[in-house]
Amino acid sequence: MADLTLDWAWLYVQVALLSGMAGREVLRRRDRNLFAILVPATMLVLVQFQGWWLLRQFETTGEQRLEHLYNSITLEMARRANLYIGLGVLCYVLAYALSRPRRELPLSAAAPDAQTVARAERSTVLAYLVAAGWTTLSAYLLITQVGGINLALTQPGRMIEGQTVFLIAVGMAKWPLVMRIATKTRPRLLDIALWVSGVVITLFSSRFLTAFAVLQLLIVINYCWKELSRRSLLLMVVPAVSIFLVFGLYRDYAYRFGTVGGKAAAQEFLSRPDEWNVGEWFYRTNVEGFTGVAGALTYQAEGHEFDYDFGVSELEVFTKLIPNSVRNNPALPFKGIAEWLHNAYPYTGAVVPSGVELAYGHLSVLGILLYSAVLGALTRSFHRYARRPGVSRLPALVLSVQLLNGVRGSLFFAFVFFGLGDLVTLWIYRLFLARPRSMTVPITANAATVTQGDATA
Repeated sequence: MADLTLDWAWLYVQVALLSGMAGREVLRRRDRNLFAILVPATMLVLVQFQGWWLLRQFETTGEQRLEHLYNSITLEMARRANLYIGLGVLCYVLAYALSRPRRELPLSAAAPDAQTVARAERSTVLAYLVAAGWTTLSAYLLITQVGGINLALTQPGRMIEGQTVFLIAVGMAKWPLVMRIATKTRPRLLDIALWVSGVVITLFSSRFLTAFAVLQLLIVINYCWKELSRRSLLLMVVPAVSIFLVFGLYRDYAYRFGTVGGKAAAQEFLSRPDEWNVGEWFYRTNVEGFTGVAGALTYQAEGHEFDYDFGVSELEVFTKLIPNSVRNNPALPFKGIAEWLHNAYPYTGAVVPSGVELAYGHLSVLGILLYSAVLGALTRSFHRYARRPGVSRLPALVLSVQLLNGVRGSLFFAFVFFGLGDLVTLWIYRLFLARPRSMTVPITANAATVTQGDATA
């Protein structure tokens, strides 16, 4: 067994850099860069901590090769993955530090203008009908696509071709509440009810999209309503644990036994104590942030064909914007184009290739360094855009959560597919916010706005 002392030391350096970056922002009294907390935290959970888990597996088993989902990983390539990812972390931190502007926009300049507030207050009956009707129809189509309500509840998380577009459409439910918070207008119960319904529907198909919807709301609250306190930042762990671990275990339970109840099934599940090692369960079956890179390196080192695609495979996202029935029609060229672009990527071992793995497949180690530098610069840039006055910053706030999606998967795909989908549904909703006053909902007492003094922690 090779001595892993230097590998552990290098991993601890990565953890220290990312933790220090996030901790520095948490300790600031005001005007915290929320993205400099969320992005490093996501990297730690999905990449560095899985690296820690994998190295520990090699140490405890004494094996030279391990299998993880569809990845076959040697110890040597796991160590090399740790080296490359660590270099990427250095680039991320340096890019963030060097992209700091010479002059920051004063926080007091970020108040919404009166005209924008008035427009948001004139929420029309039609706007609510559109949001509720759109969400209901999208939810119905989504449930139908996955096989009905019974399968949606007893086998949650299944990915069925064509369901993603309905998941994005369900996101319309987010915008009544988000728009009110973005314009410092007190939300109504209906706004909250619509948002909750959209999140619950999404949860049974995608934990990650659900988490991003929650974080999206918290980002808007932080930059438009009131800056989150340190206690609130710490409490963000609660929805994360609830979505990924609590619901994740339920999803695993339901998938294994095909039921949401049953004493026999529960006893069988509880009789396996290894299933309740949450860290083991999470990193073995849920994420591939580190193992995907190690698997790709192993695949390449063993002499398999591995031609860097220079990012060409990322263009497949544009075929995903074509309706499923049209894209898969054999009489049309789209299916062949999509398959060619998909096959351009040199490695197929990961279920969901992480951002850093994709960067390696595009441009080797240089790809990891460039990807990390871009992510660091965007972590700074989105904070700067989020501090702009009025709702001119709303598109940036809506898109910003995709930075986290870019750690889990393709950053380009996240912006083009999920980000564009959010912007389109938001635009459709905003079309109905300025209808004639004859169709508006009375707002009187519950439309009070918040003073600028509430913008600080």
